[in-house]
Amino acid sequence: MRILMLGAAAIALSGCSFLGLGGKKDHTNYNPQTGYYGQPAAHTPDKRCHSGNCLARWNLEGGIGPSFAAGNNIVTASRSNNLEGTEFDSISFGDAYDTGVRAELGGSYALAPNTKVSLLGHYEQADSDGVQNFGSINGRAITGSLSDYEAFGAEIGLRQYFQPTNGIILDSVRPYVEARAGVSRVGDISVDNARNGDRDINGGSFGFYEDSWVPTGAALVGLETPVARYTTIGLETGVRFQGGLKSDNSLLAPGTALGGLNNNQGRVTIPVTIRGRYRF
Repeated sequence: MRILMLGAAAIALSGCSFLGLGGKKDHTNYNPQTGYYGQPAAHTPDKRCHSGNCLARWNLEGGIGPSFAAGNNIVTASRSNNLEGTEFDSISFGDAYDTGVRAELGGSYALAPNTKVSLLGHYEQADSDGVQNFGSINGRAITGSLSDYEAFGAEIGLRQYFQPTNGIILDSVRPYVEARAGVSRVGDISVDNARNGDRDINGGSFGFYEDSWVPTGAALVGLETPVARYTTIGLETGVRFQGGLKSDNSLLAPGTALGGLNNNQGRVTIPVTIRGRYRF
């Protein structure tokens, strides 16, 4: 949550520039030969590029924003052993956790004026939404809260920009699409305050998923607008996919009453990211 508050403060400080208030500005000039804002196509010399035709190769990038759960279950009743006397309910990521926060930092390299390859590290966190009802065994409710979700990793992406256009509010917007693939290390997840009716289960806590590396991928769309000669800020969203978590079977062994409840097959989220980019 502290990360989200810092991001909100940064957005507020840059709000006037982002919205393009105060009339048209020279820095909205875009040179399609170089991928630069603030350098007219008439090849006005850049202090780092005497010809005026140099391509902005290297970029520092970062972003932050909420990550909304959009699919798949973390408690998988459909994969339980269905032993006599058991009745379980599936629980989705959206029900088990509050809206998450995702932060990214890395860089990109221009292969061409409208094409960039990116490499970004990420950290993602979501707070537990508290005690959940997993179902019952012989009429006694099984309850507990899943521990917080935490993950970090890296992704490589390919981004394709389109020609900038004047916006209704913004001086200039440059849309893009991006595909990414990578890996993420998801921390272990336990069930805390675990109870069967009025009795603790395994002393009140047991492992649900082990920490493990999982594959990730994303299909993203976004818009950028310049806020200074070498700096742009943008808004990005899309769909993000994560591979299945590794089951912790130390207590939930195959064939037991609770076995099979931790057979997650993946996670789908909708990120909404405020992104900044500085070119060198």
